[in-house]
Amino acid sequence: MNLFLYIQITENSEDVKFNNPTISKIKEKNLDLTIYDIDNHSEPFIIGYANKLLFEATKIILLIETNQQSSFPKLMSLLTYVLDNPEGIEIIIKGNNLKLEKMLSIFSNFRVSETAYEIEQIEQIITKFL
Repeated sequence: MNLFLYIQITENSEDVKFNNPTISKIKEKNLDLTIYDIDNHSEPFIIGYANKLLFEATKIILLIETNQQSSFPKLMSLLTYVLDNPEGIEIIIKGNNLKLEKMLSIFSNFRVSETAYEIEQIEQIITKFL
């Protein structure tokens, strides 16, 4: 299974964007992907299911949207799994979060973008990676 995991890290749960256009557009492309999204305010069972998907996936694309002020303690088990199993993972970060960037900087395929990637760029990254 190929997994596209979209993670939002926001300061407040009210800032979480539902019906995200990036996810909708990727679904429209009919790529060979299981698509799942979570945020740092998600319930434990939702994050637990994301961990299950990570464990089962052969290739993983993480698209993380964040800002500088946001913390992510609920996501630590998920991120620890990613750090412990770096093979077959592509990570894209939209925005800046120094703690997250430092944590994930061990990946050679780690990309940070201060501006939003266009869907075409994300699709190219996915296609090249898969």
